[in-house]
Amino acid sequence: MGVISKSTKVLLQQSKRLFISSSLPFSSSRSNMACHPITELSARQILDDVDNFVFDCDGVLWDGLTAIEGSPETLKRLKKLGKKVYYITNNSTNTRKRYMEKCEKLLGFPVTEDEVLCTAYAAALYLHNRKHQGKVYVVGNKAMGEELDEFGINHTGIGPDVVGNKSLLTDFASTELDPEVNCVLVGFDPDLSLNKMVKGASYARKERSLFLATNEDSHLPLRSNVTIPGTGSIVAAVKVPARREPIVIGKPNPTIFNVLKEAHGLDPSRTLMVGDRCNTDIALAKNCGLHSLLVLSGVMSQEDVDKDKVSTDPQITQNLPDHVAKCLWEFGKHIPDSL
Repeated sequence: MGVISKSTKVLLQQSKRLFISSSLPFSSSRSNMACHPITELSARQILDDVDNFVFDCDGVLWDGLTAIEGSPETLKRLKKLGKKVYYITNNSTNTRKRYMEKCEKLLGFPVTEDEVLCTAYAAALYLHNRKHQGKVYVVGNKAMGEELDEFGINHTGIGPDVVGNKSLLTDFASTELDPEVNCVLVGFDPDLSLNKMVKGASYARKERSLFLATNEDSHLPLRSNVTIPGTGSIVAAVKVPARREPIVIGKPNPTIFNVLKEAHGLDPSRTLMVGDRCNTDIALAKNCGLHSLLVLSGVMSQEDVDKDKVSTDPQITQNLPDHVAKCLWEFGKHIPDSL
């Protein structure tokens, strides 16, 4: 087992009961204030009402390995005013430490590990707090394994699992299963194969087996002509044949925000969630009683927002953001040097 940092111990002590307890969705009283474009006046109101700013990363602060123009300056202005800034990502392909390093590199200022929360770490913390005994089958990546290792959690499955000489579907009926596995954890897996789908679904079907997913994002928020399926596609490859829904650790599940809330004493009514997806980032805000700002620099476009506003599906309309901006700088340019 690796050495657990002091910051991790703090989170363990302060967040333990939140992971084990269930959370009920929050019905926002601000639903009649949805989708207002950011103006100088509304930016000033946000600064008056909000002490804590929680940011999604991909599509909000950066696009791949490039900071989105104006995002670093916006965060610097917020910090200069004494506002607290935190980072929550559903991406499971990096450890919390590496996300901290990426934030520092792309944003250009120091970031502490306590300010960053990613689903690879959150899933490992969830299992640790449950005192999970047994082996975890991971349909995922190396970062997820590293976070599990930090807590001494036994796991298998990471890396390629080739089909080999199995030429018929019936050949998979002879797949050997590890009797010690009593949990399946699904995240982003670049080595996904039919072998992994078979094993993941089979383990998830076991009686009293725990079934977890880091998130269910549909695709990666890259500005490209190429569409890269997200973790939600990989989760579907396991849960559909397993005929069972997983416990989802990441956004929009309140669990991931509750860690920050308890570790830093955040008041939800004085906290703003900034993201680029309504069904994860803004839904998290609604589930936790946060203010919300949707930026259109990632997954969603203005056309998407306009469609959601007139939707007859209550699950869509209840996740409309309080405010909308083309990019984070559209808000940041209105932030003064002092209040």
